[in-house]
Amino acid sequence: MTDVVQHVVDALSVGSTYALLALGLTLVFSVMRLINFAYGMMLVWAGYAAIVLLDAGVPFLLMVPLCVAFATVLSMVIGRLAFRPFIGAPAITLLITSFAVLLVIQYVAIVVFGERPRILRLPSVFADVVEIAGIRVPVLELITIGTAAVMVAIFYAILNRTAFGAQIRAAAEQPDVTRLMGVKPDRVLMVVFAISGAIAGVVGLLWFAKVGAITPRSDLDPTISAFIALVLGGLGSTRGALIGGLALGALEVGMAATLPDGALGYQPAIVFAAVIAILILRPGGLGGSVAEPAR
Repeated sequence: MTDVVQHVVDALSVGSTYALLALGLTLVFSVMRLINFAYGMMLVWAGYAAIVLLDAGVPFLLMVPLCVAFATVLSMVIGRLAFRPFIGAPAITLLITSFAVLLVIQYVAIVVFGERPRILRLPSVFADVVEIAGIRVPVLELITIGTAAVMVAIFYAILNRTAFGAQIRAAAEQPDVTRLMGVKPDRVLMVVFAISGAIAGVVGLLWFAKVGAITPRSDLDPTISAFIALVLGGLGSTRGALIGGLALGALEVGMAATLPDGALGYQPAIVFAAVIAILILRPGGLGGSVAEPAR
């Protein structure tokens, strides 16, 4: 029984990280029909910002909001310069733009920080393990689960209890009607990129707190994981992003716990096969149909 609870906690920790990643992606997709493949580099830049601030002697409790603010501003700048001119453009144009942004900010990171791994050194408390009812749980996992819960609550409060949230939902469901009602697409887009960037800042710190080392090419794993969770849950659905992220985390942890040692090296391939099987049974994802708007 203890092992089962341990695996559930692990799955919640991994899955909540994936869910936040998918939320950041699905928010932009629901408004602009854009899958932002440069999103993983937002995490990388947030990690580098944390390293620079900590090396400069900035206290950890001040570093966290500064990193989130940096990622938010960076996301808004990218949205303004790279994506705003292409509102209403064909999907292939947005896709090419997304990859172009990825390459540009990646090579800027290479020029500024180099190719060598940089270590994110966090307070020792993040490496501690606490025992709860006989179950040993890393502090970092508890922080990840708690942070994800708070972020999701804030996200849903903004989306459902604010004027900006109403505009975002309206732009996702009826973009043409929304424009006729006087809602400016540029303003909605900037709000969306701001929220997406803030999520990237938080997830970047959580992700690299677990991984430890950062390189300019560390964006691949979180980008792939976010995309899988997004497709698994259902494109354009915030509920689906949460379900897809948690499901992917449960799938990974479950396979790591049950697969024989000789098969662990094939775990990513098995996960992909399982996701494909699920999508064959539910083409619209676990959380809704492909065409479902964010809500």
